[in-house]
Amino acid sequence: MNTIFDTVVLGEYTIGDFSIFAGIAIALLIIFRILMRVFKKQESSKYVQSTDCLNCGWHGKVSTLAGRCPKCNQCLGGLKAHRMK
Repeated sequence: MNTIFDTVVLGEYTIGDFSIFAGIAIALLIIFRILMRVFKKQESSKYVQSTDCLNCGWHGKVSTLAGRCPKCNQCLGGLKAHRMK
């Protein structure tokens, strides 16, 4: 019985062969993306800092020059930048 994976597409290559190559390519792409995410260097900016608002508990990125909390409008300029994990 002839299945769809035994259908010859190009020369002597079948759909089954192409599906194996596609699976390997997708697996390599996933591994590459995981490695890039793990080893990607996070650049620090001298204009933006990650901070927490002590007044309302908001956390995010604000300007280091004139940073204010977008939720309660408290000045965050005196807070030191720290990394959120």
